[in-house]
Amino acid sequence: MSERYEELSDDVKNRFMEIYESKSFPIKIAFKFVDDSKLKQVIKIQKLPEIYQFLLEKEVIVYFNEALYDKMDSDDLVQILIEQELDKLSINIDSGKIKMNKSDLITSAGLINKYGSGAVMRANQIDIMSNEQSEDMANVAG
Repeated sequence: MSERYEELSDDVKNRFMEIYESKSFPIKIAFKFVDDSKLKQVIKIQKLPEIYQFLLEKEVIVYFNEALYDKMDSDDLVQILIEQELDKLSINIDSGKIKMNKSDLITSAGLINKYGSGAVMRANQIDIMSNEQSEDMANVAG
């Protein structure tokens, strides 16, 4: 057995599921939970390849570094981190397929400190919208 991976505690699983169930997903997602002692962040969500979905009867794997999780001094911080990861999941209602989205706000701490998170988020949203418009124009032309 691996020294890196262990079963995740029920307390952490229950906290995750409580937050997941408070969000509005169109279908129920089957999660596999793992405590990953070498994970460099508190939580990471990853869609499983189809063969593993079949073998494990799970669709998404949720990695936690439980040691880092236990050091979190605020329940609000845990809530934010879990919600950020859950927000990466999107589900096609027609097909039931799960897709992983990129985060809306990807930047450096320096830019957030300099301009504030609101300004950086607006800039990123404008960038995303202009890319979508360019793709739409290309699809119409092609």
